[in-house]
Amino acid sequence: MNKILGLVLGMLLSMSSYATNVAVIDFRAALLQSERGLAASVEPRKQVLNMENQLNGARKELDDFAQELKREELTLAPEEYKSRVQELNQRDAAIRNMGANMQRQAKQMEQKLIDSLSPDAEVVLKKLIEDKKLDLVLNRQLSLYANKGVDLTAEFVKRLNEAQ
Repeated sequence: MNKILGLVLGMLLSMSSYATNVAVIDFRAALLQSERGLAASVEPRKQVLNMENQLNGARKELDDFAQELKREELTLAPEEYKSRVQELNQRDAAIRNMGANMQRQAKQMEQKLIDSLSPDAEVVLKKLIEDKKLDLVLNRQLSLYANKGVDLTAEFVKRLNEAQ
């Protein structure tokens, strides 16, 4: 029994000496921060900015309409007031839907951009893994804590830029 316990303890000690090389990388952020990612994101950013301007304009019109309705509240007939409140609510719902659609479109554009950049970035990542002899690479968002030394995002961005 003592021999078996000693053998198990010896095996555990020998296994603990085998170090696992772990790194974390924010793959998405690295893609978007790379020179190629920044260049490819110019047009989508313009589209998102245009959508935001449209949404802000619609919100401003809605606010103006609400202020006008508030000023005229006492002078309007009850039916007319009720009709305008209903119109205000419909416009508000339409603007909320517009905002949700714009967010969805922005996420789709970002995902399309990431999908287009990923194949080349995966080649660079595999080379980084080989060079650093890494056993495990985690996405930074999945880790609760990572020592600064194991976060290779900056080096990954540098290598992405060099590969272009």
